Amino acid sequence: MRVVKYQRVSTSQQELENQTNALDKQIELLGWTLVGEYKEVISGIKDNRPQLQQMLEDARLRKFDRVIVFSLDRLGRKIVQVVNTIHALEESGVHIFVVKQSIDSSTQSGKIFAQFINIFSELERDMMISRQKEAIDRIRSKGGKWGKGKLISQEQRDRIVSLRTEGLSYRGICKELDISLGSVQHTLKMKDRMSA
Repeated sequence: MRVVKYQRVSTSQQELENQTNALDKQIELLGWTLVGEYKEVISGIKDNRPQLQQMLEDARLRKFDRVIVFSLDRLGRKIVQVVNTIHALEESGVHIFVVKQSIDSSTQSGKIFAQFINIFSELERDMMISRQKEAIDRIRSKGGKWGKGKLISQEQRDRIVSLRTEGLSYRGICKELDISLGSVQHTLKMKDRMSA
């Protein structure tokens, strides 16, 4: 069995040695062949982790059969990061072995665990989208800014449609309502899609 180690610590003050010892012991115990290792000092919150990305690329190239990691939180601090990493490995035909939690994705119980993680990931994503939508709606109702420009309320959208129906030009609507041309165009484009 060709295996690689993935190790990560968040700061340079932390040591990889504890992870290294546990992983080496497990590899020896199971009689696997170590063919590489990926080490990084980077926060698990960050999405751009060069060594993790390189490992996933090497997995796609089938340079190894299994990844061994000390703990799930080494793969990421967010459930969605962990799920995406496990999923990318599984799609490449590479299994993962997590020492601390005794998870082996090549076993039935490991596969069940991965499915539970996927469920929690979807739940986390749905909650994030819901919170974001609520925040946008709150900002929109107060006429606040979101991104590059102001969000427009439903009343303003209705007024845009009404003014356009009355024959006012796009630029005339912009001046009348003090909103951007892009907002007018987008609102009318969405109205046309709903009508079709």
